[in-house]
Amino acid sequence: MKNILFAICILLLNSCTVIKQLSSEKIITKIQCSNLTINNKSVLLEVEIDGSKSDFLFDTGSTYSTLLDSTIINGFENKKFGFFGSAKGADNKKIKNRFFTANLKTNLFESENKVLTFINFPKSKCITKKKYTGIIGFDVFFADKSSVKIDFSNNSICNINASQMQVFLDKNKYNLIKSKCSNNQVSIFLTIEDKEYKFKVDTGYMGNIIIPFNSELFLKNYNKIELEGAAYQTVAGATFGYEDYYEKIPVRIGDRSVFSKISVSTTIKAQNIGIEFIKGFDWIIDYNNNKVYIKPNQNIIAFQFARNVTYYCKANYDNKLLISVKEKSQTTYSIGDEIISVNGKLVSLENICEMQDLLNNTEDWNNLKLEVIPVKN
Repeated sequence: MKNILFAICILLLNSCTVIKQLSSEKIITKIQCSNLTINNKSVLLEVEIDGSKSDFLFDTGSTYSTLLDSTIINGFENKKFGFFGSAKGADNKKIKNRFFTANLKTNLFESENKVLTFINFPKSKCITKKKYTGIIGFDVFFADKSSVKIDFSNNSICNINASQMQVFLDKNKYNLIKSKCSNNQVSIFLTIEDKEYKFKVDTGYMGNIIIPFNSELFLKNYNKIELEGAAYQTVAGATFGYEDYYEKIPVRIGDRSVFSKISVSTTIKAQNIGIEFIKGFDWIIDYNNNKVYIKPNQNIIAFQFARNVTYYCKANYDNKLLISVKEKSQTTYSIGDEIISVNGKLVSLENICEMQDLLNNTEDWNNLKLEVIPVKN
């Protein structure tokens, strides 16, 4: 009984810490603009956190802003942390929320006590240089009834007031589209095969459009690739299951029709539009009045497959090069098979990342001579 009471007390104490942090948080919005950098589909915003400048991922799908690399903050271990609730990845897996406060500044806002979560994001053995050290979500915007203009024509983002927004709407060909703005997130509605679907606007998703598997969704007349394995990486880890990728799908957004690729997933439970679709438009988001405006730009929305896929592999921290994804009809190799040599060259600690890149950039593995150790069933 004492152990139960002690656990309840700790839970309440941690919850009170988070509530106190959130109630004390103050964000000052700056009515001005900042540059966005797009690095291999990642939309980056420069942030100063506790005096250290770093690139954060601008992720409109994130409910909370998050730190991913604690080494950029001196004395991070001395921060006061609160634990409350769980963050949910796109695959619905949960990880425990760990909250702390920091002095956060950008050209768009500043806060001496911004509440962030801290997540040890799963790392890849062969990616040594991080593109970003944290995530900026929509929780830092719209604090003073301002709106946000995201301009992918010029890769910039601006906080704008009501009069500025009206000038942009009057002078440019923005169209109002159906939307829902709530809980620090923005969703819009798209029509696919004469049926309307709600999608979260998620610049953190690197693809076009993703839909959880739905038996009522019929895309039978379109070309597709069927993959199985660990195709996606979320904050909670790698997914595992079946993924269908379709190309040249007509999609209606507002009064405009475009072609796009669509992913139908058995592992991802979120229904989102990603940066490959989003960057085809410039956006004005009037969150507080639940209004979203878009204007097509010169960016091309990818609607065809860039390559065929037979297999993908991934190096793990045990220094094994394992097949992680395969096209469903392929039977030469299985998920989990270990590749020990490529074209007569043994896979080693020194070349494992080089071998991974070679294999993942080769469409047809039949052109390679591989030696593998079959996975044990």
